[in-house]
Amino acid sequence: MKKTSATLVAALCLFCSFEKAVATPESRAAVLFLLIEPGARAIAMGESYVAIADDATASYFNPAALAGQSKKKINFTHSKWLPGLADDLSYEFLAYSSPLEGWGNIGLNVSLLNLGEQTRTDERGNAQGTFRSYDVALSAAYGAQIGDNTSAGIGLKFIRSNLADQGAGIERGKGVGNSFAADLGFQWRATSNFTFGAALRNLGPKIAYIDASQADPLPQHLVIGTAYEVVDTQYHDVLLSMDLYKPLIADGSFVSNLFKAWADDPLSDEFKEIDLHVGGEYKYGLSAQKDDAFFALRAGYSLDHDGELNTPTFGIGLKYNRFQIDVAYLTGEDTPMQDNTRFSLNLIF
Repeated sequence: MKKTSATLVAALCLFCSFEKAVATPESRAAVLFLLIEPGARAIAMGESYVAIADDATASYFNPAALAGQSKKKINFTHSKWLPGLADDLSYEFLAYSSPLEGWGNIGLNVSLLNLGEQTRTDERGNAQGTFRSYDVALSAAYGAQIGDNTSAGIGLKFIRSNLADQGAGIERGKGVGNSFAADLGFQWRATSNFTFGAALRNLGPKIAYIDASQADPLPQHLVIGTAYEVVDTQYHDVLLSMDLYKPLIADGSFVSNLFKAWADDPLSDEFKEIDLHVGGEYKYGLSAQKDDAFFALRAGYSLDHDGELNTPTFGIGLKYNRFQIDVAYLTGEDTPMQDNTRFSLNLIF
């Protein structure tokens, strides 16, 4: 009988690649690539972006932030995955957003985690050819104003996880799982320079691969955050942001997970599972017309208490006319993603 030993390797690489330790709630979930946050600007600001999300990545971070965007936007993000440990692993993200006059705004995105080429072997370790593994999600989102200073949004996504083209040993079927999920978003602009945002992500049924009785939950989570524009002048802008991230992963249905996740463990442990993300951005205008051209410096910090991970982040951005290029650099220790660089290209038209 043939066995696909590389499937386990691919899955293990996926789990180990996140800034979450195996003892955290995320270790109980599947398709953890849904937790990879796109956009080099957001990454450079410590992933504190739920109250900002003013570009095409809003369909991922907070669909409510799509509302009010007056131009069509495109974002492409690229990152090598597990740099230094694997050469052919990468993360790609492509998003598009557009206003619909009188209706609100829509957003579309596709995210892909390429796990590279694997070698299939039989039970004696003899090579039996190769196959490719990947995870992909296709999303569509809608956001609209629901009040003078508030907006709401919803996103729907289809998820496909292709770890292997057949089962291992005596298992039947393929190492392929499909699921779907929804994201809900809210944004409130309390003042001209203070914004509150919230998003509930990955609400969906469990995903199964070979054995439907052994399905795993999606990485459901809640993010709330704020953004405060400290300085807003013609040539100088300073923006500060903070997000709180809470996993909501339980063994029940996705409807009950929202409540069960808080009841599974003592309340003190539940609060320890909350991650803190903070960030800041300074923009220097290169044009008399605001936001037409600028140079940006960014920095952030991500604190994962239960995962015992502290990740400083840094980045730069340059915008001229319709083009914006952002670069983020992740530091930190004892994480496979340390010393990792992400690139984003944004188009506005």
